[in-house]
Amino acid sequence: MNEMGAAGRRFARGNALEAANLAPEAAAHAQRQRLALADAKARFQKQNWVGTVALFAVAALFPVLPGVEGWMAYTVALVIIYVIATQGVAVLTGYTGLVTVGHGGFLAIGAYTSALLTKHYHTELITGLIAGGLMSAFIGCLLGLIFLRLSGAFMAIGTLGFAFFVGTIVNNVNLFEGREGISLPKNRILIWEIGDVGFYYVALAVFALTTLLVYCLVRSGVGRALMALRDAEKAAESCGINRVFYRTLAFSLSAFITGLAGVLNGHIVRFIASEVYADIWYSVDFLVAAIVGGSSFLMGPLLGGIFVALLPFFLEELRELAFILKGVALILVLMFAPAGLAEVFGRPWRAWRRNKLERVRNDGARVSRASLDKLTKLEAR
Repeated sequence: MNEMGAAGRRFARGNALEAANLAPEAAAHAQRQRLALADAKARFQKQNWVGTVALFAVAALFPVLPGVEGWMAYTVALVIIYVIATQGVAVLTGYTGLVTVGHGGFLAIGAYTSALLTKHYHTELITGLIAGGLMSAFIGCLLGLIFLRLSGAFMAIGTLGFAFFVGTIVNNVNLFEGREGISLPKNRILIWEIGDVGFYYVALAVFALTTLLVYCLVRSGVGRALMALRDAEKAAESCGINRVFYRTLAFSLSAFITGLAGVLNGHIVRFIASEVYADIWYSVDFLVAAIVGGSSFLMGPLLGGIFVALLPFFLEELRELAFILKGVALILVLMFAPAGLAEVFGRPWRAWRRNKLERVRNDGARVSRASLDKLTKLEAR
């Protein structure tokens, strides 16, 4: 029995020594695996940036392509304006979880702010963009405080009432000149006049800046706080997230982006009238675009904005049918793709990336030189 006990102890000590020898190897393997996963995710991030830059590069080359005329640049600029306005709705609906049917009001605020400055003080387009965006953000901040306790259908009804209120103001207050409207001169950037192609590049630049703003917002602490409030408001508040501050900030940013779209929309047609901006269908179009495209995806507003803006263009002789098709598209998306078209189109790409990460996790993919240097330093400590 003693011999058996001694043999057992020797066996146990041998296993312990073997485990102790293997422990550093296992730790190094796990570290390499983590670094390989980090490398793969960094490559995916780089691919996202390359794809986005390539998209904007192609868009920048569009007006100089053979056969492209001024009216085509004008039409695409209108589509970009719709996409920017949809980005504003997506900030509130997709990342904060608040349904809004009132962003046509912010579009009107941006357009009228810039139009009045241009008419009375002869300001140029950049000044109008800054003023229109800030005025819309200020009104959005006030609206966020007023609607602080609303959500769901009540929020939708409240924002719809705001859109009606703005429409009534611009239709009846003499300052805004009602249906007679405000005619604007040719657009200027600083001291240079711009035509359709020049305006296209201004709209594209604003779109690039708003896309960068939304991208940075979503990946910042503010974006994570907004999504936490969207997913579990009570739990987020219990973790110290200030609901009043973040919801008001979301309203302000959302209104700012849509206000920029309003300035561009007013200046591209060079005429602002209540007959256009008191129309509640702007608000409905932006919400439909956000839902159809996918309000919680960066590329969702692009897909939804293109769909909503170009559908009446292709159905020019059947414009009333466009409203029916928008409703049908909204119903189908809510039934079969609640996350929007961006989620559907991105499914194969995300599946490929998941498989790639799984192979890295299982097989131990190659680690980059920088990661190996980092691992060597860790092992040397």
